[in-house]
Amino acid sequence: MGRSLTVFIYTDFPSESLDIDVITERLDRFGISAKSRGDLFEFLGNSDIRFHIADILARSRITDIENPLDVLPADNEAQADSELRKMSGLESVRGEFYDGLWMQRILHGALSGRNPGETGRGYIHMIFTGRLFGTYDGRRYHARVILAGSPALISTSGLVEAPAKPREYYFIKGGLVRSGQDVSELDIMYKGRYVEYDDPKISPILSSYALQAVYYELTGGEFCGDTGCCLYNSHWQVEVLKVQYEGGICEKCLEALREAG
Repeated sequence: MGRSLTVFIYTDFPSESLDIDVITERLDRFGISAKSRGDLFEFLGNSDIRFHIADILARSRITDIENPLDVLPADNEAQADSELRKMSGLESVRGEFYDGLWMQRILHGALSGRNPGETGRGYIHMIFTGRLFGTYDGRRYHARVILAGSPALISTSGLVEAPAKPREYYFIKGGLVRSGQDVSELDIMYKGRYVEYDDPKISPILSSYALQAVYYELTGGEFCGDTGCCLYNSHWQVEVLKVQYEGGICEKCLEALREAG
């Protein structure tokens, strides 16, 4: 690729199975320079900035998926303190659901303030997070794997929760729940047909999503319409495993990347 492009990668307590080296090696094969900066909030450093981020993150938690969070609720010191503990790894982020656009706004401001010269054309900031985030669309919030832009957010929890499992999984699970039966054996029955939280396939799969973030930055296109291309917008776990995990980039998208570069 002719255009000079640098990707800075940060982590925010993603799945323990995520290996950032796998991500950087995949991007390198496309001529994209990627550098890991480790823990996002250690990189940002300043305690005042950290508390401000914690406050916004706490207020951007989604409590009602049917109502968009157009205006943040009032601040809550206890919730902000809880977010600070999550930002330090002292509390788990699982079980929380955040508005992705609010997350992106506050983190964009923090990263821009930290290194003003690394904003705009030629730089991509990419955050791999364990936080589950969503965007409001069609009268409700939907969990997402990726939110392209500045910074690009990629969620290991979203990879598990956003793409749907097989239809019959939900049908059988609903029946088991209604009859008061244990659903744990259902997960054993379907094991291997969807991505789990500490799945070893997470790193190669999210390499495809990292490439999506780069593709968006260079071309303005979010996803490919080719169901065999790793830049396709998979809605089902079976698609993720077939396309993002086993598939490659199509010639059309590869050519678009070359031309943009």
